Amino acid sequence: MMRNDVMKAANDLAPLVERAQAGDRDALEGVVRALQDRLYRLSLRMLGHPEPARDATQEILILVVTQLSTFRGESSVETWAYRVATNHLLRARHQRGRKWNFETLAGDLGQSENEIAADTRALADEQVLEEEVFIGCTQAMLQSLDKSQRIAFVLGALCDLDSSEAAWVLDITEVTFRKRLSRARAALDAFLEQHCGVANPENACRCVNQVNLNVEKGRINPSKLRYPPLPVSSRAAGDEVLETLGDIRKVRRSLEIYRGQPTYRSPEDFANRLRHLLDGTRSFSLS
Repeated sequence: MMRNDVMKAANDLAPLVERAQAGDRDALEGVVRALQDRLYRLSLRMLGHPEPARDATQEILILVVTQLSTFRGESSVETWAYRVATNHLLRARHQRGRKWNFETLAGDLGQSENEIAADTRALADEQVLEEEVFIGCTQAMLQSLDKSQRIAFVLGALCDLDSSEAAWVLDITEVTFRKRLSRARAALDAFLEQHCGVANPENACRCVNQVNLNVEKGRINPSKLRYPPLPVSSRAAGDEVLETLGDIRKVRRSLEIYRGQPTYRSPEDFANRLRHLLDGTRSFSLS
């Protein structure tokens, strides 16, 4: 979402928030529906796996609903929700699967040219398997950053918050935020430049050659892929990235690689679940 679109969305949401704070159930459902996708994307980037990201999103939205009465307009409601979400994600334990660092990730990359196993290709299209590897690998890169740098990169580079907003979300100074963001980008850029064939065509690593290894190690289940089945609001961006696997000079550096990925929607309509929950209560108040 571009900056102007973010500001327009914030303006459109403000009246809903006021009505929700006054006890309007329909308005509260609208607030949750407006926030659920972006909070899911934040959770997915921070946690790296769809299932804990879904669980975290539900927990965050419950916090948003129960704390909405404390919102006083010192920021946009989206920025405020990011603050609620960030506090939760930095405290909560949702780790699933392998804990990554750049050294162990580098050791897996650069497999020699090989053909995807026939039984794997029978279960999933080759291009979809390449995308699974690509997105899984870039998620592992994010997990290799420490939490403070990861959240700075996600908020500043992927959620389009400016330095003052992101610093407010994290309750740190703008100078500290900019330093963390700069270090995160430098670490990701250096790794991509040294190891990734998408970012640097001189590197040996190609996503297609990593498929068999990831299947063998249980990171990819071709009959139940982790990322492509998720609902997306735009496939164009993801397809554009996959096209670069054939012309990898088009994509450079961390910001372009992450922004070029599909824009995932929440896998569950939490707003609808909230509606059913509220329909089962006699009274409703956020105070």
